[in-house]
Amino acid sequence: MTPTLTPDTKEALRKTIRGLRARLLEDLHAATEGEYQLSIATAQTKLRDAQRTRRKRLEDWLDEQVRTVLAKEQKPARERFRVQAESAAAYTLLHRLVLLRLMEAQGLSKPLVATGGWQSAGYRELREYAPGLCEDETEGYGTLLELVFAEHALELPGLFGEVGLSRLVPVRPETLRAVVEALDAEALSGAWTDDTTLGWVYQFWNDPEREALDAKLNDGGKIAPHEIASKTQMFTERYMVEWLLQNTLGQTWLAICAKHGWTADARSVLADLDQRRAAWRTQRELGPEHGGVALDALMPITGTLEEHWKYWVPQPLLDDAIAQAPESIRDLKLLDPACGSGHFLVLAFELLAALYQEEARHRGEEWSARVIAESIVERNLHGVDIDPRCIQIAAAAVWLKCKALARDAEPRVMNLVAPALRLADLPKDDPALVALVREVERSVGLPATLT
Repeated sequence: MTPTLTPDTKEALRKTIRGLRARLLEDLHAATEGEYQLSIATAQTKLRDAQRTRRKRLEDWLDEQVRTVLAKEQKPARERFRVQAESAAAYTLLHRLVLLRLMEAQGLSKPLVATGGWQSAGYRELREYAPGLCEDETEGYGTLLELVFAEHALELPGLFGEVGLSRLVPVRPETLRAVVEALDAEALSGAWTDDTTLGWVYQFWNDPEREALDAKLNDGGKIAPHEIASKTQMFTERYMVEWLLQNTLGQTWLAICAKHGWTADARSVLADLDQRRAAWRTQRELGPEHGGVALDALMPITGTLEEHWKYWVPQPLLDDAIAQAPESIRDLKLLDPACGSGHFLVLAFELLAALYQEEARHRGEEWSARVIAESIVERNLHGVDIDPRCIQIAAAAVWLKCKALARDAEPRVMNLVAPALRLADLPKDDPALVALVREVERSVGLPATLT
């Protein structure tokens, strides 16, 4: 996908997400208190039976969480766990709407519902054909969203299905409208056709927590275990990810080609790229005042092949690397042990798709876009993270990339795991991969998710 998130659009997205974060956390906290009257004993409330049932579910969950901490910490911990549940509901709603906007921009969800909000084609159809559903506080828009979410839950249950206690946290009509309308702003139009948007949403959501932790550390405080994720998770810029992938995954591909006696397509551009980079560095050293270019000027890249190899650094291809290279790109397993929002996986998907197509040509075979997309998701890409929010976004980002390549693709598994949210177990027939993931899980304190 061609990057469309310009600096101005990214700044607009940053301001929007930070503003919505503050609004959602405040509104959902107030709505939860108003719905269940948690500050007073249940017996003293005038809750309806359905409200009492939902309140009991919420309190039972809080009691279970509190039992895991020391007695002296239970009171503050109870409030912290409640805030965590409300926060999970807040970011899940935001992630759903952001992904829906991305899907609609790529024609993967019709009719439009998030795009245009209460003026969308989907909502107009609802009012025309099912006016009886438009009599609630959201004028039926909330019901329409639930129907759309339920449809997409079939393929992305980790985001659109039952997520934690989200259903127990009420969202007021005015809050829903504020979120939908904020994401529909014209200033964000370029965000909905860029495959890094989900990652930046996660980064901007976390920024206030990270800034608060920085202030805490500057005052001599210590980071608590539950604060580690917010402090350490940072979104990696596209050029960094591309550099790393092209010099690891790309180098492995060159070894695969050498193993089979194939001449990699990249060989036709790599020598020229290296020469052009040297010439470009000279132009930078001259500077504009002497007929050169600005220090921050980017060297022009021509064509998709150059785009996929533009950061590759000349390096020797060792005999051992060739001997141990996979037999096929289909057999390569890429594991990101701290996958975050899945940026490495998404950009790896793009490079892998090109390498699949090249291998098919070398073998004289035809691999359809669907076969390639499903194989990449099922066999190549693996991710682990300690934060369930990451798995929500990473799964959505990889799924979106898969569908962009082949609309009819239906991968059977997504190899992404988290302590509280598992989309699929990693393959049991690969002892080395399982052992590696177990070691990663032990190192970050995760419970085992493989059986």
